[in-house]
Amino acid sequence: MVKDKQKKRSLLESSEQPAATRKMPKRAAACKNLKEKSFLISEKSCLIEMEKDQIVEEESLAVRMTAGQDDGRPNRRITEFILHDATGKAQPLEVLEVNELFITGLILPLEVSTGKKKEKGVKCEGFGRVESWDISGYEDGSPVIWLSTDIADYDCQKPAASYKKVYDLFLEKARACIEVYQKLAKSSGGDPDISLDELLAGMVRSMSGSKCFSGTASIKDFVISHGEFIYKQLIGLDMTSKANDRTFADIPALIALRDESKKQANYVHAQVMPSNGSLRIDSGVGDEENKNQMDSVASVNEEDEDAKLARLLQEEEYWQSMKQKKNSRPTSVSNKYYIKINEDEIANDYPLPAYYKTSLQETDEFIVFDNDYDIYDTQDLPRSMLHNWSLYNSDARLVSLELLPMKPCSDIDVAIFGSGIMTSDDGSGFHLDTEAGQSSSVGSGAQVADGMPIYLSAIKEWMIEFGSAMIFISIRTDLAWYDASYLK
Repeated sequence: MVKDKQKKRSLLESSEQPAATRKMPKRAAACKNLKEKSFLISEKSCLIEMEKDQIVEEESLAVRMTAGQDDGRPNRRITEFILHDATGKAQPLEVLEVNELFITGLILPLEVSTGKKKEKGVKCEGFGRVESWDISGYEDGSPVIWLSTDIADYDCQKPAASYKKVYDLFLEKARACIEVYQKLAKSSGGDPDISLDELLAGMVRSMSGSKCFSGTASIKDFVISHGEFIYKQLIGLDMTSKANDRTFADIPALIALRDESKKQANYVHAQVMPSNGSLRIDSGVGDEENKNQMDSVASVNEEDEDAKLARLLQEEEYWQSMKQKKNSRPTSVSNKYYIKINEDEIANDYPLPAYYKTSLQETDEFIVFDNDYDIYDTQDLPRSMLHNWSLYNSDARLVSLELLPMKPCSDIDVAIFGSGIMTSDDGSGFHLDTEAGQSSSVGSGAQVADGMPIYLSAIKEWMIEFGSAMIFISIRTDLAWYDASYLK
């Protein structure tokens, strides 16, 4: 019995030992002295010093502290700025025509620092007043806003976050001025003889990348509503225009834009009742004498101060409503992401790079489909047929539709354009009597002969449909659907 007990005990002890021993790290010796000790830490060692921009009260001192290579009148950059009235309330820049404006912002030297170290500026609050503003950058194609005080001129960089919504409207108006200049000035490759429709189509195409607009109609309405503003800015350049440029005051498209702005102005006329000093909003409907009087007043730029303020407020309300309309536009589930295809992945499936060339006089798609409203349901867009079509990128290099996702997605960084012969979609489809070796995208000869050469805006989506003897490819832009075909 004793032997059995010893045997069980030995078996129990052996079973408690692990099969494989694990090497544990050595522990440091425990401290035997557990008494608390107190010591002093200075306040300076508890604080983390942050580099802050200097703040001064006088504009002249801030200008001296940011001096660079000044030649004559000081020029500076200003960022994180706010334009406000004497009470500190933020105001649009054009309120300067009615009230005094002052500036709060960070003043920097005009020359941009080339080092990695962050630029140090001098902050000045409520300096000025602002005497005038100006728009430059016409030749470069990017607007630059200048503010002038009695002491210096300031190149406006980035507005303060709280002021951005107020400033964006004026910035887009300045951008529209630059784009119109680029399309009308010969020195910038423009054509002063284009029509108003061609000018508006070009403006829609160039400003379609802005996040402020919901679609084609909103851009067109924006340009027309500010046509008189654009006209006044451009005719101010006639004194400094180049010898080969026509004066803007004589360009028919710009004059037509100004006149259309007066006809389709999106703001109401304002008048002041002298009896009680209150503001009366006039609907613009009245006798011919009053209308002529308003036109004459506007032409000589003698708009009443209250009328100017009412106009600016109306512009601001329209701008905010337009941005709300864009933000409320529904987005489908497919807009979340897309898998990007690289050109190198499909290079072996296509011939060597080539570029699109044509001898035809092509018409801008924005002129053909002059939409006066935004269509949210893409299935309601007009449909046409496209023959002899080609697809290319912004450099006119022929590309494949595979680079573009079949469904519209957000943040697509691929832009594909197209050209071809457009005909109406009569429902008859494509004829299948083409001979072997003939171009696969050509329909009947009569259709092509009667078609219109057209170049499209950016393609947004595409789809493939299978027929008994054909494969149909449909492509969509912001304005229309186009049906093209390949023979099997």
